[in-house]
Amino acid sequence: MIKSILLSAFIASVFSGTALAYDVDEKLSIDGTLTSVYQYVVYDEGGGEDRGRGALVLDIGLNYHPSDVDEFQVTLSYADGNALNTFVPFSFVPYADTLEDDLVGINGSNRDNLLEAWYKHTFRRSNTETLGITWGFIDASRYIAQNEFAGDEVSQFMNDAFVSNPSTTLPAYDMGGAAELLLTNFTLHVVGMSTKNDVDNSYNYYALQAGYRLMTALGEGNYRFMAFTTSEQFPASTGTGLEKRQGYGISFDQRLGDILGIFVRLGRQADDAIVDYDALNSGGLNVSGKLWGSVNDEIGIAYGRVEGADQSPLDHTTIAEVYLKVQVSERFDATLDVQ
Repeated sequence: MIKSILLSAFIASVFSGTALAYDVDEKLSIDGTLTSVYQYVVYDEGGGEDRGRGALVLDIGLNYHPSDVDEFQVTLSYADGNALNTFVPFSFVPYADTLEDDLVGINGSNRDNLLEAWYKHTFRRSNTETLGITWGFIDASRYIAQNEFAGDEVSQFMNDAFVSNPSTTLPAYDMGGAAELLLTNFTLHVVGMSTKNDVDNSYNYYALQAGYRLMTALGEGNYRFMAFTTSEQFPASTGTGLEKRQGYGISFDQRLGDILGIFVRLGRQADDAIVDYDALNSGGLNVSGKLWGSVNDEIGIAYGRVEGADQSPLDHTTIAEVYLKVQVSERFDATLDVQ
């Protein structure tokens, strides 16, 4: 069995985004984001063909909140192009947004373009003691493995390895429910979803996350611990039968003054089922534009290492990414990203 494959590439991206928001009335609001990206990959000699590809994405969100404790959300997305996602031979796509191919027959369904459609009710004892219950087409990454400095492919890191914790196999845009408990600085999130995997088996996904918000003299920090499991609908690594996927992870982010922030993500998953990797370690820095007098600009730096599972042909993968985001106007950002 091959346990080491050496393949490296340099990926440069030019990214721009425009955001608009409109309050129809005090209960209904509409927001939209138009993003465009062009990526170009350069391989080491013999690694592949250098090429460039782009994508244009329009996201539209409609939010209706008839009361302070009730909320309806619908999110639609339209895309032209897949950037480099369908061309590079890596475990993690270089642009983690939902692109053209992803929006057709979402998760093996007959549904196109509709990402989210959910209702949320909040039981509120006070502003710091609440319980929110959500049901509908949801995205698990809204509730699990979040990170203040590495959690948004539109405004932060683009590579899938840094947008969330890939070892937690978070499902998105399918039927499920979530509960969010807030007790001052302590949070507890529970998610359950039903979706399909790569072999077209329907399975259930369950995740639990406990978090704590720490306020220090240097700034705010968030410390999250999570675990997940699924039903037994994944091909077993032994070659016969089906197994569940399960694992755990942490996600930390901490502000260190007005200029610097740091983040760390760790993840582990069992390899009873066939998985490409069983360990993820990543971290990085966020540098505020306050350093050079532009408060809305920022630099992000990230590095990650993924360990291949026992049955995987890959020994390990390393990923690095750096981006510079500049606010051109109140509604328009431009980003240069290198992976």
